[in-house]
Amino acid sequence: MNNYPHSQLKCPAPCQWIIKKPFAFLVATLLCLPVTSQASAEQSYQALRDWIENSRPTTETTTPGQHLTLKDRESTLEALIPQAAWKYYFFDDMDMTITASKDYPVPDNWGKKIAADYHLDEEGTLVGFTGGGFPFAEINAEDPHAGEKVVWNMLWRPGANDYDMPMVTWLRGESGKLDRVMEYTSTNVTYARGDHSLVPGYEEVKSKQVMEFRSPRDMAGAKDMSIRYVDHHRENSGWLYMPAQRKPRRTLASERTGELMGMDMIREDSMGFGGKIYENNWTYLGKRKVLATINVSTNPEFGGPSQWVPHKARWEVRDSHVILVEPKADNHPYSYRVIFIDAETYWTHWMFAYDKQDDKLLRMNQHFLKYSEDFASEPPEQAPYIKQDFTKSVGHKVFLHLGQVDINAKKPHATMTHCFTNKREFTAARAKQFYSLRNMISGRR
Repeated sequence: MNNYPHSQLKCPAPCQWIIKKPFAFLVATLLCLPVTSQASAEQSYQALRDWIENSRPTTETTTPGQHLTLKDRESTLEALIPQAAWKYYFFDDMDMTITASKDYPVPDNWGKKIAADYHLDEEGTLVGFTGGGFPFAEINAEDPHAGEKVVWNMLWRPGANDYDMPMVTWLRGESGKLDRVMEYTSTNVTYARGDHSLVPGYEEVKSKQVMEFRSPRDMAGAKDMSIRYVDHHRENSGWLYMPAQRKPRRTLASERTGELMGMDMIREDSMGFGGKIYENNWTYLGKRKVLATINVSTNPEFGGPSQWVPHKARWEVRDSHVILVEPKADNHPYSYRVIFIDAETYWTHWMFAYDKQDDKLLRMNQHFLKYSEDFASEPPEQAPYIKQDFTKSVGHKVFLHLGQVDINAKKPHATMTHCFTNKREFTAARAKQFYSLRNMISGRR
């Protein structure tokens, strides 16, 4: 469906004679469409690269408090929303509230406890870093390793250490029909970060995560546990427990590229990139301004023709590093992945992944964040099914994840998520018990 006024679609007088012939009429119609309209329908990798290289966004077209609608598409929005997202984010009743671009200070001791002796090896893997700050404070566009350095900053950004995250996920088809609602909790703990080691003897473990599902009925009691190690070359460990199978099974490294629990994402899509640095080639594509939901007032509602995308949310113009990721493996589903990562906070704003078969858009995601210092004045609204105590929000001068949208462009289908973050205190003994295969089976918490 074209979103332009019909008056803009009229053919000029010299081409009116063609309309008498069906084929000629089709040609004339295509020739008379606005250029932006044709580009919006094109979801190839090359179309996004052209937009990155040729679009020239500025902040002069936006003002704090402004509501941007479809009428602002050509004048403002096409330069600030990545081209691959136009198909979903431009619709008749769209409404984007613009807020002032802010600085978001890091925790007070951030950057003061970094060990001096660390480096990138020949494969781009960060060696010897133990946390405490961004490993690469300055990003030089001419540096051949700039792409890897941006992603390492993303992987070590400040955030919550030990927490649980109640989540509600909605799965919808292109018609907007609700296919499935999933309720689950993700419990996360950091074992080793800087001088933090939760469990003595487990210093080689960076973090553990358990996802426990409550609904729908066929998934109630299912658990997914993943373990990441300080040594990046060591493959992640994972276990999946389904009540019907009565025992957990080990998840394989190859499953990182498989869809997660039926959602419109693969495990590697986590926060834009959750894979292995050395399994990819990296290119830094520069820095540019994009609109981002970096500090929303609350969990956004979803709108658009399919109810897939954030509607009436708060957006901010942000400087972002643009990274091109090319998987080395021949059997990887993606030919390219383009990630927009905030140049100050190193949180991911946008991710676009392209199908190896034809270089057309396969998946994309966008994230909704909340700066912890704003919780006191702007607590997020209660999402359905989630009982939340907002006094237990985590962290000081950190960003908390309030949700995301993941779109599979080929199905087409989308997964929308709301989430909250609660502080979860673990003793060493409790961490060992909770993150265990025995607990996965028993369900004891």
